[in-house]
Amino acid sequence: MIKLNIYTFRIINNLATNKIVNAIIAFSAANLIYIFLASTVLIYFIKTPISKIDNKRVFFYSLFSSILALILNIITGKFYYEKRPFLALKYVHQLIYHKIDNSFPSDHAAITFAIAISIYMYNKKIGILFLIAAILIGFSRVFSGVHYPLDIIVGAIIGIISTFIIYISKEKLENLIKFFLRIVKIFEYKVKNTK
Repeated sequence: MIKLNIYTFRIINNLATNKIVNAIIAFSAANLIYIFLASTVLIYFIKTPISKIDNKRVFFYSLFSSILALILNIITGKFYYEKRPFLALKYVHQLIYHKIDNSFPSDHAAITFAIAISIYMYNKKIGILFLIAAILIGFSRVFSGVHYPLDIIVGAIIGIISTFIIYISKEKLENLIKFFLRIVKIFEYKVKNTK
């Protein structure tokens, strides 16, 4: 399994031979997640419904899924430590800077897949776009030399499991969502009255 993980990493990372492609992949690995998260927040503010439930709830289900995924990732990382490829292996094409910490599992994969699958459950067309972005981010992290393929796969699985946990718990989370919505309304009211 370890040999296959390294072998697959080498195949992907050795594709880093073109400066233009490398620049695009480096941007995807380091910055695409910010566009991804901003797009998720945008769902909250879109007035046109994207599913049978309102957009605000789609946003909150995505948010809760990603938070749970991150928590499960942190717990998983406590049981297994993996040096990042650029530290553990020789002749790695490292396209982006990364601090020295645990490579396993990938937080980027856990968060993006949790959000993508969560959105997919309520709107398949939009969900597929988010899923493509999540796959691209995961692939880019391997291409850039900061993750092994297994880091991404396990992170993605954790993200998907987190989404299903939130999905089956959504009725129990309704009061929490209502609480957050009340806070938002109070904030919006105060902002309007200060103008």
